[in-house]
Amino acid sequence: MSHHARRFAGLALGLAALGCGKERSATKLTLRYHPPVGASYHYALEQHNSMKLEGGPMGHLGEQKFTTRMYFTQSVGGPARGGVAVTIRLDSTAIESTMLAPGSLDPVLVGMRGLKGQVVYDDRMNVLHAELAPVRGLPPQIMEQLGGHIEGMVFPLPEQPVGVGDSWTTETALPVGEIGSGTARAHTKLTLKELNAGGPDTTILVGVETTFPGDPITVTGDGGARQTLKLTGGLAGEQLFSVTRGAAVRSSMGGNMRVNVSGGPQGAVQMSLQHLTSLQLNEAK
Repeated sequence: MSHHARRFAGLALGLAALGCGKERSATKLTLRYHPPVGASYHYALEQHNSMKLEGGPMGHLGEQKFTTRMYFTQSVGGPARGGVAVTIRLDSTAIESTMLAPGSLDPVLVGMRGLKGQVVYDDRMNVLHAELAPVRGLPPQIMEQLGGHIEGMVFPLPEQPVGVGDSWTTETALPVGEIGSGTARAHTKLTLKELNAGGPDTTILVGVETTFPGDPITVTGDGGARQTLKLTGGLAGEQLFSVTRGAAVRSSMGGNMRVNVSGGPQGAVQMSLQHLTSLQLNEAK
């Protein structure tokens, strides 16, 4: 695959790094992130992406697939930089891709075991700071995707009290920088589907719907060439979140997207994308 195609693939995979209650509940809670200091949570994350170039000079390449499996540990620290510091340790990572030779990343992925990063969240789970050290031999795009996987497993909590059926929205920057300079944002609607506050562990089930802007986005690539992108489609799913523990218990997201690019040196490029991701907290037995 050409360098140009790889950069578009990075964008496609990076996009995939981000049911509603029918009746509103009279019970409303103010949701805030106050995890117990010293808590440690073990997660399994699996993500499948497929991309098909449907037009342009690279249309003959066929469907490209990319699968990531990660096991990591999230440890809650104390206050830091105006929020709560959370240390992420990568326990193991496996990457399979039709864009890479089989086993080509194995030595690098083995070297990543034990790699640590840090994310600082405020009390509404907005990311104030995130840092994952680079790994020699691993392309920066993949490191960004790994960091995006981890950051994307949480969502901002609403500013106001909410009950079943209530919704709030958030915006996420799209990684158009993969192919040049430019800005665009995806919109995510979060809807509280269930609230269980009767036991020792208060949990919420949240429906998640992410849509992409649809409007043309102008970016500047190598050599100052201007290109126009149009992203359509969306992702949908849900997440079970423990407010008491400040931890996602499980989540799943999936959907279809289309990317149309024009004005670049390779001519018009059309891509169809499919995305599926799941996250599971591995509870102690």
